[in-house]
Amino acid sequence: MAGLGGSFFGTGLCLAVGVYNGVQEMTIIPDLPWIAFEVATVSAIPAILLFTFLATLSGVLLTREVYTSADPDERLLDGPRIEAVVPVYRDGGVLPTSVESLLESNYENVGVAIVTEPGDTETIEVARELAEHPDVRVLTNRQPGSKARAINDAISQLDADYYCAFDADEWVDPDFVPRAMYELIENDRDIFQARRVPRANGAVETLAYCERLLFHASYKLIEPLGFTYCRSSSSAFTREAIEEVGGFNDVITEDIDFAHTCFRHGLDVRQARNISNEMEAPHTLRDLWGQRKRWRLGHIEVFQKAITGGFAPSGMRGHASTLRLATSLTASVLMVALLSKVAVLVYYGFYEYALLPLLAVTATVVPVLINDWRQGHVPDLSWTVLLAPLIYPGFGLVTIRCVFEYFLSWDGEWYQVEKTGA
Repeated sequence: MAGLGGSFFGTGLCLAVGVYNGVQEMTIIPDLPWIAFEVATVSAIPAILLFTFLATLSGVLLTREVYTSADPDERLLDGPRIEAVVPVYRDGGVLPTSVESLLESNYENVGVAIVTEPGDTETIEVARELAEHPDVRVLTNRQPGSKARAINDAISQLDADYYCAFDADEWVDPDFVPRAMYELIENDRDIFQARRVPRANGAVETLAYCERLLFHASYKLIEPLGFTYCRSSSSAFTREAIEEVGGFNDVITEDIDFAHTCFRHGLDVRQARNISNEMEAPHTLRDLWGQRKRWRLGHIEVFQKAITGGFAPSGMRGHASTLRLATSLTASVLMVALLSKVAVLVYYGFYEYALLPLLAVTATVVPVLINDWRQGHVPDLSWTVLLAPLIYPGFGLVTIRCVFEYFLSWDGEWYQVEKTGA
């Protein structure tokens, strides 16, 4: 109850601050529109213009990358062995998705290691059936309890110089491994990361798709500063790189922790969003909310780790990493206040300014959506795509809720989304 009450208080405070900053002296001069406009220019309008500029810029950068055709010469079709690690837990119904797509890779020398948890009988049975293929093997996680431990343990049991990691529900593009191996070998990269696209085949699924699209766009703004996200799925890495950072850490969001650890160690990460793997999206609002809460709780956990000296090394990269974590959390909360400012502009009749954020989000979503529809990632688009502009403030609400829950009532448990294979 303490966490819930705190989140209501925090949300109300953000909305109130946004309204206060948006109106200020307007309440004194409501009958003088030209003066009200000047006051709005000092408060609400600059915030709207800044958001519109950054959102539009990020959308242009993402669209440019997504539409850039992959160079067919930047692929390796054969070469050293790469082991694809697929950690699973209660994933028997969706496991064939990732394994079968990996076996159809355009790279010849791919091994698939399914890492099961002890006692997960149903998934183990499915894994053993898939392991009838000569390139598939089943490993048992000797340090059960998390995805991070499963990947680390698999690498310790396997003998290869190159690895890639996927969730059980991922459909992997046939050119992912050829492109990854080209980057790791020919360009001497440490890590290669592709884009993951939630399968938009329903109302909630479309919301999840739009959310990932907008967040990929926001990542484009920080990549020129040297920070590139790399995660524990749809990623490939060298053994040397994983040993350099000590593997994946056992936290709620091991991928966020991994990205910041790699940045602090100065590893060379290549993100390619014109290679897209597909994943199953949450099918209910409860699953969508629960998964996003888990991600945000994990983000806060990593931020706490950063400010309490839990990362090494530190130095300038460490300070930049901590700042990145802080700005990500803060920016989400500010989106709630921005919603208040939009409401203020609507109230005072400045509709043209209030519409700017909507246009910026639309300009980001539509071009990429068209591309993904052509690629088959959007099989059944829902009307909920119209709610895309609410994703930014919505994630701000999740952040506020998680901050209070993390410090007041969270007991370490986290939500697991049900996967159906749809």
